[in-house]
Amino acid sequence: MKVKICCISSVEEANLAIGLGASALGLVSGMPGGPGVIPGILI
Repeated sequence: MKVKICCISSVEEANLAIGLGASALGLVSGMPGGPGVIPGILI
């Protein structure tokens, strides 16, 4: 089984996901045409 971990926004989060066995990572950064990352309170 392969697992993708999304919304990685720092090297620390990437290292944690990789250490926990992630097969792929989805990265997040600021977006020029929109709000970018959704605050945790809205999730």
